[in-house]
Amino acid sequence: MTRPQSPPDPYARPQRPVPGDSHRSALVVALIGAAATIVAALIGLFVQLSGDVEQRASGPSLGGAASASETAGVPDTSAAPRSSLPPSTPAAPGGADGTPAAPTPTTATPVGLPEEFLGRWQGYAEETDAASTDHYRVTVELDQGTLRGRVGSVRYAMESSDCYGTVTLTAVGGTDQVTLGESIQSGNCVTNGRITLTLRPGDTVDFAYESTKRDGTRQSVRAGLERVA
Repeated sequence: MTRPQSPPDPYARPQRPVPGDSHRSALVVALIGAAATIVAALIGLFVQLSGDVEQRASGPSLGGAASASETAGVPDTSAAPRSSLPPSTPAAPGGADGTPAAPTPTTATPVGLPEEFLGRWQGYAEETDAASTDHYRVTVELDQGTLRGRVGSVRYAMESSDCYGTVTLTAVGGTDQVTLGESIQSGNCVTNGRITLTLRPGDTVDFAYESTKRDGTRQSVRAGLERVA
């Protein structure tokens, strides 16, 4: 036989949850959250380490830029072979040890008076200047000599004066022309002048003399000389 239930007591106090149960629930939730955080951190660390390993395997990257093979239109030269030898340079002239070769000595051939002019030349000259024209005998004697050296003498036999001087070889124009520097040693003549001798057929030479007189006027003498000795 069932015992009849008594009606609820309206003045009874409501029951409260036991404090120990709520504390255990909060602790469990905190532990689960901490475990989830640790697992996430471990996963992130693993992913980062995996990325570093792949980056080391693929080679270093310069400044974070893409490799040359990944950049469109730019050839990849990173794998181009490099020679360990320096570029070749042309060998310097000289000996086997690289010392410069000594210059080859050259012996200068002295220029002398051509043989065709050797001897005594004589003839009559015509002198012209601004005031007058004069005629007199000219004698030139030439010996062997070198350039800028004395090669002979010259004499002018005039009515008013007899002039004598030496001649120096100043230029050689082949075998048919020479230039002489005249220096008068005695007589009433212009001290210095220039004589040009040009060979002509038949043992003759053209004599041309040029100088400047003391008054500044030009003096010119022309003659045809024959070999007399």
